[in-house]
Amino acid sequence: MDKDLQILFKDYVLKEMSEVLSAEKLSQFCLYFDEIIEWNKKFNLISFKDEKDLLFRHFCDSLYGVKLIKELSASAQLKIADIGTGAGLPGIPVKFAFPQSHITLIESISKKCSFLKNINEKLNLNMEILNARCEEIGQDKKYRGSFDFVLSRAVCKMRANLEISIPLLKKNGCFLVYKTKNSLDDEREGIKSSQNALNQLGAKMHKLFDYRIENYENNYCIAVFKKIKDTPNQFPRKTGIPEKNPL
Repeated sequence: MDKDLQILFKDYVLKEMSEVLSAEKLSQFCLYFDEIIEWNKKFNLISFKDEKDLLFRHFCDSLYGVKLIKELSASAQLKIADIGTGAGLPGIPVKFAFPQSHITLIESISKKCSFLKNINEKLNLNMEILNARCEEIGQDKKYRGSFDFVLSRAVCKMRANLEISIPLLKKNGCFLVYKTKNSLDDEREGIKSSQNALNQLGAKMHKLFDYRIENYENNYCIAVFKKIKDTPNQFPRKTGIPEKNPL
């Protein structure tokens, strides 16, 4: 990341998140940024138009989740899962913000997991990386009902997303899903369509966190769902079913 982008990033984080990026954290972000640029030349790790787009649309966007987690929990030692993490967004920026927290990155594509392992080792982040489908992890006793927060950014449609995520949460844990405001307002795929899924999974709508990203036209939103009771054992259903036949 060149010096001009570093200054833009530091100023944006200070303005939007009220956080002063330390030299150590900025160095972490820079190495992560440069590795994405390099690996993206080899295969389609993540989509972005240019370096500024990677910085704002992906890095800054991820950090709004950090801001929200800090509002929802006073603890610095959390168990957080990022499902369908891809290049590690938002999970890796969350790890930078909460270095004492246990972060589990879940990704089904092996090449992307190779990138995540590379970053994990280079920055000594001590994250857990699972090359698996979320449906499988949700039925694993080691992970089911064990996380304070589950994060999802651009993974799948809302009802399927809820089914693969809510089972991972502890009771009173929160699922944070990044969406555009338009997609959340969609009658067939947004919040209104999700009540039956929430009822069956033991969760409820908790809050909406709206935000804008500078120089982008979309209105963005993080929807927060809280788990209020144990999820029945049949959920999540087998791989592919939540998306093909949503609750």
